[in-house]
Amino acid sequence: MGAFDPRFNFRAVLAVAVALPALAQPAPARADQPTLSGSWSASAMRSDWNIGDWGKACGPEPSGGGAPAGPVTVSQAGSELSFRGAGRDFSTAECWEQFPGLARVSHSGGSRSWKTVCKTAPGDPRQATIVTTIGATDTRIHFDETGQYQFVIKGQNCTASVRRTRTFNLVLREGESPPAQETPAGDRLGPEAPFLEALKGKNCQDPGPPQRLEVRPLRKLMRPGETFTFRASVVDAQGCALPVAPAWRVASTAPGVRLAGPKVEVDETAPEGEVTLQVAVAERSTKVYVEVVSRERYEALLAERGLNHQGESADAAVARIASESIGGRSTVARDQAQGRRRLFVALVGGAALLLGVVGFVLVRRGRARRSAVTAASPDELASARRPPGAKVCPTCREEYPEEALFCPLDGNRLVPTSGKEAPAPGGGVCPVCGHGYDPGISACPKHQEVLVPVAVYAAARTQAATIGRKICPVCGSQFGGESEFCGRCGAALVPIN
Repeated sequence: MGAFDPRFNFRAVLAVAVALPALAQPAPARADQPTLSGSWSASAMRSDWNIGDWGKACGPEPSGGGAPAGPVTVSQAGSELSFRGAGRDFSTAECWEQFPGLARVSHSGGSRSWKTVCKTAPGDPRQATIVTTIGATDTRIHFDETGQYQFVIKGQNCTASVRRTRTFNLVLREGESPPAQETPAGDRLGPEAPFLEALKGKNCQDPGPPQRLEVRPLRKLMRPGETFTFRASVVDAQGCALPVAPAWRVASTAPGVRLAGPKVEVDETAPEGEVTLQVAVAERSTKVYVEVVSRERYEALLAERGLNHQGESADAAVARIASESIGGRSTVARDQAQGRRRLFVALVGGAALLLGVVGFVLVRRGRARRSAVTAASPDELASARRPPGAKVCPTCREEYPEEALFCPLDGNRLVPTSGKEAPAPGGGVCPVCGHGYDPGISACPKHQEVLVPVAVYAAARTQAATIGRKICPVCGSQFGGESEFCGRCGAALVPIN
């Protein structure tokens, strides 16, 4: 055997001592893995409790212990992450549970996964074991923590377990620029000044009268303690935004919910419930809805209601504005209204004699027809004239099937008819808005204009038949060019481009 060389052994020991600190350092992240530092969006923490033995001496059963949703700032230092926001500051090197007496007993982690175990002291009568696991991809972080509790209070066992979960989604990574994207006009216009920016590509230097009210979102899911501001816009026929502020009011109330313009505030103690808000411009209005739910049910209801992670629906509440006397170009609108009134007055004067002659002839023919069928009973005449369940318009006396609700010609609500009464005189039509009214009404309640006979208004509206088809902006039903109002919901129709 060779002789012992102390110099050789000293060099070997020295080499090992130099290498040990390097081996103790955590393995660096792969070069192809981007940093997790940046802005993230956290979901609400969900806490699911399972109660075992729990006597009266144990006190109230445990519950809650979660955290609200919200923006989170993530910072990566080495192989560990730290979180700030949406609850409290937290890191991957600790347990979320802050139970008194808990201490970390083990921790392991790398660039994309971490595990931490915390326990109370062996002699503590309140035994608790917490296991916190965190996993991450480049754009998503998943948090999962389980807890086991076993207390002994006044000789009674108190056992319970909990599981807490939440997710984090990347919003913007540190060092990267936000992606350039076209923002919809309704989102660009803030709640304090929603009508100051015109849509791109439109000639909005001389905007027209208001034509459309749009409120987003149609439905909003809120938790106690939250505040939200709806986005409302009023535009003309070209889509140009107008400086018209809608009126807001609460149509159906709920405890703990307050409305200040488009801003909704929910108290911390507010119970679950739904609030209906009415948004109006001139004489047209639409409704949006706020649903208050508990923090525990919030995440589950997002998917059930079809809402995004902010609790908002993708659709909007829309109302067609019939009035042309508010907003931009009000002077021009008034001049045009006066010109239309002169035209209708001229038509009335020119057609008055003709209508009188036609009415006289029709009355004579009606009397002759009734004299010829005096032997028939009223019920037989009714069954011959109308199908069962028919409806009639009080204005133009046109008949429609049972399922119709509104007259598509003048927008008046249909009424059922028994078919036994003699033909009643028709109502009048407003020359400004085209809406029909029952017999006995002489002026339009909206515009204070003298109503004109249906035949006169129909003669002045002959050009509408060349427009093509029209669509209802509320329910989407389509009608012919001669129709002015939706036969299902009564809303004013618009041409299909």
